[in-house]
Parts: sequence; structure tokens; C-alpha cells
Amino acid sequence: MFNGQPAKHLPRSLKKISLTAKIFLGVFILLFFSGYQPVFAFPPLRQNISRAQTEQSQTVQAKSLPFAFQNPHDGYISTHFSAFHPGIDITADLGTAIHPIAPGIVIDEGFNSWGLGLMVVVDHGNGYQSLYGHMEKILVYKGQKVTDSDVLGKVGITGHTTGPHTHLQVSKDGQNIDPQTLLPTLPDMPLH
Repeated sequence: MFNGQPAKHLPRSLKKISLTAKIFLGVFILLFFSGYQPVFAFPPLRQNISRAQTEQSQTVQAKSLPFAFQNPHDGYISTHFSAFHPGIDITADLGTAIHPIAPGIVIDEGFNSWGLGLMVVVDHGNGYQSLYGHMEKILVYKGQKVTDSDVLGKVGITGHTTGPHTHLQVSKDGQNIDPQTLLPTLPDMPLH
């Protein structure tokens, strides 16, 4: 039975194997983390492997669309699109009217428990969808056809937010794209 004391009854050969195994494991870990790549050739040289980096870019042809995109409301961009933030945040006063960026059909609305709070999703056709988050109030219903002059809701602070703004996400064929590539220019938040 194990009582927390070193096992004195182990044979010496097992103790030697244990020490040898520890040395082998230490050398293996050292070589592994140093980036050594064994090559079975003479002389054994380390080969450098280069991995190509790919960059994706997307171009949107606005002339081929049956509609023009518009900003959901006036304001400043407080957070830009990135791999960690799949949309843009547009600041505005509480209660500011939020318009769809293009005509379409409301395909989802309600409370999003993943941080967006009250939100609306509009399908614009041609593979485009837009999502509006952190609303104070929703003024449309699922299945409703909306034009670019309709009001989807009001700017709020629901969900995880640090102040009143609209979180706007745009997707094309299910892939998030930077809304700034489609929308008229919005200024960045001024520094005070």
C-alpha cells in the first residue's frame, strides 16, 4: 500500500530505466520545442519549411445589385470590423431610429442571449443579410417586408455593451463581410 514514502523495494534496474527514460524524455522535449526536424539523409541537416500565407479579399460589384446600401443611422464608428468583431459599432443617441441598410424581409427578431441583446436580422436577397444589435425597442416582426425608409427599432444598450450604439453585421452567402465596404462613409469616433 502506498504511504507517500519512496519505494525502497524497487529493483535497481527499474530505477536506472526510470532515470534513462527521464533523460530521453528531456532530450526529446528539448528537441521538439527547439524546432528540430529529423531528416534521414547524410549529413543530417535541418530542413527549413516555408508555409505560404494566403490572403483573402472580396470585391463587391455595387452596379450589379438592384439596390443601394445606406447607413442605418448617422453616427460615428466606435469599433471596426475584425476577426474578433464580425461587424461595426455605430454610436448614436438612445432612441435613434434604426433603418435597414437596404430593402428586404425580416427573418429574425428578438433577444439574443450571446451578447447582442434585442436584435433584428433582414434578408436583402442576392445572398445579403444584415443584423442590427443592442436595440432598445424592436418595431418590426418576423416575415415583414421592409423598405430602406422603414424603422426596424431604436438604438439602445441591451446585451453586452458599453454605451448606446448599433452593432451592424453584414453577411454575403453566409460569410461575414466588412459593412464599410458596402456603406457610405461614416467617420471614426473622435478622440477627446
